[in-house]
Amino acid sequence: MIHALSHAFWDTLQTLPILLAVYLLLEFLESRRITERLAGTVEKIGPAAGALVGCIPQCGFAAAASSLYSQKFLSAGTLIAVFLSTSDEALPILLASPDGWDKVIPLLAAKLILAIGAGYLFQWTLFRKETSVPGEASIQETIDHDCCGHHSHTPGKWAVLWQAVRRTLHIGVFLLITSAVVELAVHGLGEDLLNKLLLNGSVFQPLLTALMGLIPGCAVSVILTQLFLAGNLSFGAAVAGLATGAGFGYLVLVKECRDWKAIGKIAGCTYLAAAAAGMALQLIAG
Repeated sequence: MIHALSHAFWDTLQTLPILLAVYLLLEFLESRRITERLAGTVEKIGPAAGALVGCIPQCGFAAAASSLYSQKFLSAGTLIAVFLSTSDEALPILLASPDGWDKVIPLLAAKLILAIGAGYLFQWTLFRKETSVPGEASIQETIDHDCCGHHSHTPGKWAVLWQAVRRTLHIGVFLLITSAVVELAVHGLGEDLLNKLLLNGSVFQPLLTALMGLIPGCAVSVILTQLFLAGNLSFGAAVAGLATGAGFGYLVLVKECRDWKAIGKIAGCTYLAAAAAGMALQLIAG
């Protein structure tokens, strides 16, 4: 047990410098309003833009997109594309782990292709009668929804540093907890039993992880990424779980959109697309 906790602690400690570097870059972009301008372009281009913007590891985009959809400035297809491409904290964690570097491009590519394809598919079929209202939305207000607790503003250099440090520590705590849980689970249950509980090796594992991804918040993306790096999740299952994960996007959608039928369709389409893609990748990649 002590060995498992020690292993989790040192693994987490080694990732913190790289996480800090990634978050410093992201906070700098945020301070220059670059992410805010990118979010604004999504209104005009549609699912392709939504998928591209969602790839940026800034967990406020999904919540912002939900708010924009509720105000009729985004189509449902674009919102689904944002949800599917958003990975929350997965990218920084993968970049911070030497074992995760070779997984970044395949993961982003799979999620991007899925998001664009599913976004247009649903927009042209199930949501073809839906109309969005062109105009100017308050991007600054909507992008303020952030599951990591920081807000869109124009801070000074010390504020940028503080936000980056705070996000690093915030995710670092999640990493430490999830790493410890995984290590203790493997130690206590045994890797064989843990793999059985997670349906490891089964074509149905993506169904489970896609369901887990629907849980609001960044913590699930941290857990799924850690399990993926530990070898307890297949590539297809990781794609499925991280594709449905959308930070607090679902909660913002429930709070601001009163159309429960539309909310159910959006969540259902997101889940079905992610689960189907994950199962397909499971069959192809194993």
